[in-house]
Amino acid sequence: MKPPTDSYTAPDSLAGVRAGIRRCLERAADVAQLDIAAPEVSAWSVQDHLEHLLFSDRSVLDWILNALARPNPVTREESPHEFGVALLARGSIPRGRGPAPDFTLPDGMAPGELQTGFQALRELADGLKPRLAALDMCLHTLPHHVLGHFTPAEWLRFLHLHHRHHEAIIRDILAA
Repeated sequence: MKPPTDSYTAPDSLAGVRAGIRRCLERAADVAQLDIAAPEVSAWSVQDHLEHLLFSDRSVLDWILNALARPNPVTREESPHEFGVALLARGSIPRGRGPAPDFTLPDGMAPGELQTGFQALRELADGLKPRLAALDMCLHTLPHHVLGHFTPAEWLRFLHLHHRHHEAIIRDILAA
């Protein structure tokens, strides 16, 4: 397996998630861009991608904070699938590979709600900064619907990659 193409530490992943949330806030503030769509690039508009990121980030960050509050198991609860391990190591998510879970599907939020949601996410992510050592050691797992079970540190890595994946799609939509 190829080595990661970028940093794969909890501090680096958190920095990547925080940067992704900051870009989402900037995009959400540009209301004129939210409705832009390019069906040849994606079935979703810019806003749809932002809503998906908001819903998935909120779900995962809430779970991470809850996992850190529980006693840490002695051994890892479950493992990711081989493809999940490879994806985290590769450092990117291929396009068009898996459907989004229902709870992450866009639902037509108002632009103000989108901005408020990302501001709240920024606070959640900032709350993880002093807990990075605990996050790295936490062996609780939460399943990804395609990739298998990830620990909090792996989920943080995934969120970082997920932001980069959707940001690239949004750039392509805006360039089309």
